[in-house]
Amino acid sequence: MNGNLIVEALRSTSVPPVVVAELSGNHRGELDHALALVDAAADSGADAVKLQTYRPDTITIDSRDDRFLITEGLWAGRYLVDLYAEAMTPWEWHPALADRAAEHGMALFSSPFDETAVDFLEASIDPPLHKIASFELNHFPLLRKVAQTGKPVAASVGASTSKEIEEAVALLRTEGCPLVVLLQCVSQYPADPKDFHLASLATLAAKFDVLSGVSDHSSGHVVPVVATTLGARLIEKHLVLDRNDGSIDAGFSMEPHEFRDMVDAVRSAYDSLGERRVGLKDENHPSRRFRRSILVSSSILKGDELTPDNLSVARPSDGLSPARWDKILGKVAACDMEPGHPLALGDWVE
Repeated sequence: MNGNLIVEALRSTSVPPVVVAELSGNHRGELDHALALVDAAADSGADAVKLQTYRPDTITIDSRDDRFLITEGLWAGRYLVDLYAEAMTPWEWHPALADRAAEHGMALFSSPFDETAVDFLEASIDPPLHKIASFELNHFPLLRKVAQTGKPVAASVGASTSKEIEEAVALLRTEGCPLVVLLQCVSQYPADPKDFHLASLATLAAKFDVLSGVSDHSSGHVVPVVATTLGARLIEKHLVLDRNDGSIDAGFSMEPHEFRDMVDAVRSAYDSLGERRVGLKDENHPSRRFRRSILVSSSILKGDELTPDNLSVARPSDGLSPARWDKILGKVAACDMEPGHPLALGDWVE
């Protein structure tokens, strides 16, 4: 799905949600591995690929103070600057990755983490939209820069209060952003599905007049499927070639076959939503064939009374509806009828 189609798909409710494969730091520092991830994303049914665009010095400070030390989770014991040095996607790779995605008919975009990253992305790959990571939603200089590109913005809200979300959305709109997609997110790695509060997706969309989606770091595809049924227009999930290959985000990423299962489940869930209506539109729908109807159960001669002894409520449905049972009993047969005959208008004397 190319860039223009991605934006159209986000706005539409007549197609399934856009599914994005997040590469993050799972490239292992090897361009060939990153390109293989793009290939795997395409083979797994992703509509788009997302990168992260930063350098260690644009996201943290090179310090060994304990305040910069991660103390829990997958990366416990590592300093921020070291983690980001390993996880960053080299900027010179971006055009090659975008070209590979385009070869597969996929869009590629990124999460910039400072204003220089926005300038770089605009000049090097011209992405169809920008993503704001959950920890960056209060980074107003970044939001302003992204909004001024005039492109849609998807923003994770996992680390923000309602007031902070409101302020961020207002700034994006004031500065020229034409479309905002807010992604429900749990900023834990891995995340627990019970912490997503997906019932709030509709509230999120209505309160801020935006589209909604999810950025999911949990295991499995329960969260994306449920989110789809609740109106999510964008699903983001991390992709890894092999969970045991040492990739930095492998602990909360999907392998390609799992990603394909998720894509299929999301699209099946979307298809199951169907139309907003109650009951069948077609009285002749094939599913109605084996409903019950009023059938003759024993031979009836012209002039006989119609009674429970010679009529039955049975399958198939080609006789009169059983809803008319009480009105028919006691009527006089207008003709001879054999067992199995579907009772019809005109079969009795009024």
